[in-house]
Amino acid sequence: MKRFFSFFKPNQQSNRLPAIATEALDKNYLYGLNTLRFLAAFFIIAMHIQNNQKVVGIPQLPEFAFLYKGAVSFFFTLSGFLITYIRIGEYEKTGTINIKRFLSNRFARLAPLYYTIVAAGLVFYWLVVPNLGMESYTDYNLGLAAVLYLLFLPNLINSLYHVGGALNVSWSIGVQEQFYWILLPFMKFKMKYFPAFLITVIVLSVFVSIGNAYGIFGLSKEWSAFVNTLRFHYMAIGALLGYLLFYRRDQLLGLWIFSKKWLQLTIFAFLVAWYGFKTDSVFIKNTITLPLSLLYGWIIINVGTNPKNIIKLDNKVFDWIGQRTFGIYLMHMFVVYIVSFFYLKTGLFANHFLLYIFSFYVMVFAITIGLAQLSFKYFEQPIMKRHQAAQKRKKLADAQKNQSQQLATI
Repeated sequence: MKRFFSFFKPNQQSNRLPAIATEALDKNYLYGLNTLRFLAAFFIIAMHIQNNQKVVGIPQLPEFAFLYKGAVSFFFTLSGFLITYIRIGEYEKTGTINIKRFLSNRFARLAPLYYTIVAAGLVFYWLVVPNLGMESYTDYNLGLAAVLYLLFLPNLINSLYHVGGALNVSWSIGVQEQFYWILLPFMKFKMKYFPAFLITVIVLSVFVSIGNAYGIFGLSKEWSAFVNTLRFHYMAIGALLGYLLFYRRDQLLGLWIFSKKWLQLTIFAFLVAWYGFKTDSVFIKNTITLPLSLLYGWIIINVGTNPKNIIKLDNKVFDWIGQRTFGIYLMHMFVVYIVSFFYLKTGLFANHFLLYIFSFYVMVFAITIGLAQLSFKYFEQPIMKRHQAAQKRKKLADAQKNQSQQLATI
């Protein structure tokens, strides 16, 4: 047991940042991970297309297992990994973590599009849908919804009420922010105990997830749905692997699961098989979360950092799309609804199933990616550039102020 915990202690042989850490700090991503983002977004959109086609009553693909797996949990693991890895780099360079700057950057990156989509969703369900003579999801107080969405608590409002799919996708944004509200202060003030903290979070989160699935807490359906959103173990495992990669990179990549190609192939085949495996078992669905999060962590480290990796996913097109997955994720349900409405009204390719399915998917993905590109180029990037410029001006002003104070004391 002592040997196990010693693996999580930082390697103090060198105070110099690893080259991979410096690159991650500069670019905020590791090679190949944007392709993984694209693949995860593909599975999420495919699942929502299938579900919506079933609800609307239009032709759909057979009940393939991969169409119901989704991949939000992968995004959780990746987010925990990257945030932790980059913040540890900051901690090692400066001796602290600037939480205020992190939250400011995070807000500037997420809030503009997040709030825009939320506002569009509220308008859509309160004004547009009723005027189209369709069922509307408005069984909640609009003021309460606005406050909870504003405070990044979408998973709470979405669990307590039926808000509709276009708003429902926002739940995962809130879960990530709620996890970081806990994570970053602990990293800043208790880095020595950070691995123990993450292991505790993982154990408790898995226990709560399984217990909630079996109803042992006696919660109502709505509050049980809220607890089900708090999948902190995915982010905590990603964070723990980010910690290990930073401080124990050689030891971590030296493990057989990374160094032996035959074992890599076996693990990858198992992950692919899971996406092709369909089950209604409550036990399997909830106990698989821990090994699944470890598999997600394995593929993230393997693709992003392992020189012996046999899974080559670095692709310019997928990398380009992967950089826009935030917009793709938030906007795709609107596109699914619009395309479904179009096919329902026009009957396009109604007598040609393969053409119908192919054109439906192509239209959804093409429009979604196009909208995400417009948002990324003309909305998200300009806001981030202005924010970064303001930060540079503030940093320069603070430096000049400190210099003036030092001169005044001479």
